[in-house]
Amino acid sequence: MNYYEFFSDRDEVLKEIERLKRDGYFEEDFHLLADADSDPDEMQWIKYTGINFHPYYEQAESLKSLFNSNEPASNYIYNIDLREETSDDYLRRIKDGEFFLYYTDEEKYTRDEDSGESPDSEIY
Repeated sequence: MNYYEFFSDRDEVLKEIERLKRDGYFEEDFHLLADADSDPDEMQWIKYTGINFHPYYEQAESLKSLFNSNEPASNYIYNIDLREETSDDYLRRIKDGEFFLYYTDEEKYTRDEDSGESPDSEIY
């Protein structure tokens, strides 16, 4: 199943990630889309995590994406099976400073199965 949510600031998104990690998710399971240029100092923390970061770029700044190892937010959001109007609206919100957290339970489910645990079918 796919999950996503918007957060207004860094502290809110970090609290949610910590809560989800207690539920068995790993940092690598998360994809965070945000405008890194709105406050570059605030985004320095992302370098010290395993979270997949997808920075938002204006069209004119798309050259920056060539030097970034992560897929830009505008490309990533169109690949997660949202309607185009919804994706456009979400990109606008990201541009306006909100944090978009996206994850699935597929990796967690696979880890649970591989470890011999029986994943709870009501959760998955």
